[in-house]
Amino acid sequence: MNSMPITPAFDPRRSEAIPTVDDSLSFKSAALPESTIPVGEYAPAFVLPRWDVGFFGFAELLGTPSVLHFYSGPGGDWPQQSAMLADLSLGLACLGVASVGIIAAEPSAISADCKAASTAFPLLCDWEPLAVVSRLYGFNRQKAAPEITATFLIDARGVIRWICGDNGDRWTNGREILLAVRAHLLRPLPVGPID
Repeated sequence: MNSMPITPAFDPRRSEAIPTVDDSLSFKSAALPESTIPVGEYAPAFVLPRWDVGFFGFAELLGTPSVLHFYSGPGGDWPQQSAMLADLSLGLACLGVASVGIIAAEPSAISADCKAASTAFPLLCDWEPLAVVSRLYGFNRQKAAPEITATFLIDARGVIRWICGDNGDRWTNGREILLAVRAHLLRPLPVGPID
């Protein structure tokens, strides 16, 4: 297990400069090798099993902005990423943003660590067949090392507003995600896709 430090939660009430955010319509990384990410398009819907019991569907997020965080597991640094997301979810909740973690692993492979973490946000398992939901979003677990992630900001209408992917040489920083989420939520809504 890596000994990477967990970034403390960022307090969204403090006045800090909002970073400049890249508005490119496509994002490519080692985790998202073949796909052009559909910023401004509706996010693919899904229903996935929770790590413990029951299911969680994308429809439960409509009406609320949300952050989807995709990562590989088991092994690697997924427990640290879950801890980062747990810490981040507190700051996101202050902004009225829901957090969802999606791990490319079977529930039985991660249940012991999930019990210890006792997260307050939905932690979902995308494992059959071949992490289909992750692949819909462009995260290919077959080509991604365990430390690679993909993070999506989806607005209340279900439209993708921002994507951040790691390429293995740096780890997703919770503060970086929170600042970008805040910056995008302060912007006027984009025109959005045509139904």
